[in-house]
Amino acid sequence: MHIEERRRLIKKVDIKMIELPWYVQEYIERGKRKKSPNTLLNYCLDYIAFFEWLIRESYFKGERVDVPLEVLENLRATDIERFGDYMMIHQGNSNDTVARKFASLKSLFHYLSQIAEDESFYPYLRRNVMIKVESDKEKLTVEEKAARIEDKILLDEEIFDFRLFIAEGFETTCSGNKRILNSHLKNRERDLALVSLILGSGVRISEAISLDLDDIDSLKAKISVTRKGNKKDTVTISDIALQDLQAYLEIRKNRYRVSDQQQAVFLSLPTGPKGSVSRLTVRAAQKMLDRYVDSFGKPALTIHKLRHTFATKYHKENNDLAQLMEQLGHSDMNTTMIYTHIAGEDRRESVNKADS
Repeated sequence: MHIEERRRLIKKVDIKMIELPWYVQEYIERGKRKKSPNTLLNYCLDYIAFFEWLIRESYFKGERVDVPLEVLENLRATDIERFGDYMMIHQGNSNDTVARKFASLKSLFHYLSQIAEDESFYPYLRRNVMIKVESDKEKLTVEEKAARIEDKILLDEEIFDFRLFIAEGFETTCSGNKRILNSHLKNRERDLALVSLILGSGVRISEAISLDLDDIDSLKAKISVTRKGNKKDTVTISDIALQDLQAYLEIRKNRYRVSDQQQAVFLSLPTGPKGSVSRLTVRAAQKMLDRYVDSFGKPALTIHKLRHTFATKYHKENNDLAQLMEQLGHSDMNTTMIYTHIAGEDRRESVNKADS
């Protein structure tokens, strides 16, 4: 993760954590040394939901920041399960989302009961209710995961059609909305370059927007990325992705009016009278994609599904899991195996058509 993006997320963490009790703030602050800002931000949001529920259910009458440790120490496993039920029934959370919230709470309660010490060297909590709580995380087979992905990615000619739609087709669909049209015309080369880069390399969106100019090796068609855990890696990109990236870089400096000191590849136009050009964020990238996919007729397509699209196409064309695993930066082959099942379904359809 690029240092600018990390600082931006840490700033969000700092804003959210002050809405929580002091002992949670202490845990989040301690986590800054070891956990990613994304993880800490999700922790804060999960804890806010939990403490809001405690107040709503009258476990404590007061402000969220004032909830004492005694409230947590007196909770029963059934109370935590009720929180999970509330998030599912009233907030529309899935099993996996509730399981993630439980995991966040388990991490917090572990710290409070096993690591943190008061002035008398006793743990903050002498009883950890989360030990008794089991999460019902949905367990899917590789085939089931593949089935969920398959309808939400681009397949075969859709990949070419979607690139062409960003480059040419979207302008027609939004011609009646001057604001959207102007934004599109200003950012079209950037948008196409970013989409093409993910479709042509499989990099994560965080890896793509963290790119600096000197991370690009145009002669070798490679980019240097920072993987999870700050691991440095080199990734090959397709010829089409390189062409779209070079076309964007040709207009980048003048279009976004930046100096040579601005090294971020993907930039966001300034907003407001005092706005300044900055590195594109993950959220802005997803909002950009949402505009295109809705008009293209593929509303379930997300930035991450572009990565799935690349991986599926790569496996169909190369049938080399080891290389695909390396290209995607996976640490577990089982994660990569999912794409064999998507491609497998496609091959079976082709066989059936040939046999009919």
